[in-house]
Amino acid sequence: METSQILNSTVQLMHTISDINSAAAILNWDQETYMPSGATATRAEQISTLETLSHQFLTGAEGQAIAGQITGLNGSASKHPLLTLFMHDFERASKLPEDLVRRTSRAQALAQDTWKHARAEKNYAKFLPALAELIELKIEAAERYGYTENRYDALLNLFEPGMTVAQLNPVFANLRTATANILSAIAPNRDKVSDAPMLQQYPKQQQMEFSRYISGQMGFNFDNGRIDLSTHPFCTSFSQYDVRLTTRINENDLHSCLYGVIHETGHGLYEQGFATDLARTFGADGASIGMHESQSLLWETIITRTEEFWSFALPKMREIFGEMVAGFTPRDFYQAVNTIQPSLIRTEADEVTYNMHIILRYELEREMINQTIDLKDIPELWNTKMQENLGVRPAHDGEGCLQDIHWSFGGFGYFPGYTLGKLYAAMEWNVLQQQMPDVRTKIANGDLTPIREWLRENIHKYGRTQKPAEIIQRVAGKPLTETDFVEYATKKALDVYGG
Repeated sequence: METSQILNSTVQLMHTISDINSAAAILNWDQETYMPSGATATRAEQISTLETLSHQFLTGAEGQAIAGQITGLNGSASKHPLLTLFMHDFERASKLPEDLVRRTSRAQALAQDTWKHARAEKNYAKFLPALAELIELKIEAAERYGYTENRYDALLNLFEPGMTVAQLNPVFANLRTATANILSAIAPNRDKVSDAPMLQQYPKQQQMEFSRYISGQMGFNFDNGRIDLSTHPFCTSFSQYDVRLTTRINENDLHSCLYGVIHETGHGLYEQGFATDLARTFGADGASIGMHESQSLLWETIITRTEEFWSFALPKMREIFGEMVAGFTPRDFYQAVNTIQPSLIRTEADEVTYNMHIILRYELEREMINQTIDLKDIPELWNTKMQENLGVRPAHDGEGCLQDIHWSFGGFGYFPGYTLGKLYAAMEWNVLQQQMPDVRTKIANGDLTPIREWLRENIHKYGRTQKPAEIIQRVAGKPLTETDFVEYATKKALDVYGG
């Protein structure tokens, strides 16, 4: 059979599978936004059916036939990015029996609802049975996927291809040391910087108006996307042409809505930026969680926390919020959004101490998957690590081990991607400044489109057809390192606090 015929058959099957996955994603989005609470059990079955059907199409007779044809190709023909992706996903999916896929999908859908209630009630014990079931399912999957050194590697590889515990441990150790050094350096001036400008009573409607404006300036296409409210901010995509963002609003803290929207817009720009010929294929996805996070964090923690950004944004704030921001300067907001203060909640943490939140979660779930800790001890282990790492201790499970949704949707191996995203973002920022020397002037003028286009040309358009290690090597000219982030974070901290 001709290579073109095999490619056409592969793409057609990808279209079918991608459509099924998009339908499941719509149901997940609806579950987090508008679904009535009484529909949880039925929704779990619906999502389970669709995800099982997707697995059947990929690993069934047609998928097996296509995999055989691709395997029979010689030379460069077999290296086509979409054929390579198909083989990767086919071989991975084939390791899981259909029953495990169905049980896992159903358990995850039910666990998300259980987590919501447990979090609201600040009651870890209520979530424990669901967590235990998910851990068992993920261990079974890890064993079937296979690994060389650490069981957790099998799950980590799902979100960050090629990454291992052995690679992460020294990087995280260096970040732990760097965090302590930065906190020590700014300690004498800690009380001289305040985030008070962000903590006024900002009306909900105006918060959303301002946040939506910034999202549009970043280049988010609202003809192909929308913003809604949810318990936990997220971005989901049903195609490049239908990307959904959510945020949450705290009337007494502008951070939550504004930076939630900016973060999710970063994800949304990535999703909207895939090359058109990747639509409805396995290539229309981020290269990894870490690379996806870098697209959010470059905007959220670097670009929109510069003093130049606030020179542009403050006049619009005055237009929307009026007198309440009349007395502030761009420097006031620059310092306010870059305060460094150990806190309990990951999503509200500053960019320096944030990594300690990720390291904590990584260490706990690594041990959960390796069965070296008792699940009933998670709250106390969590609280102790928070005290040791950041000097704060949760008062209850809601602001402790129940604060994140990730374990409830089975995202074991996901959390490290957040910190990897910071490392990628710092490397990308260094290259962007070199290749676009007037980038800070553009930011001050609100001219953010060139930044989006640079990202689209260098990262977005490739989707999942290149691995994260290949992308960062091509863009930055070197492999992943924590050095760029440490240098960037240290320099900014000293600028904000003096020293």
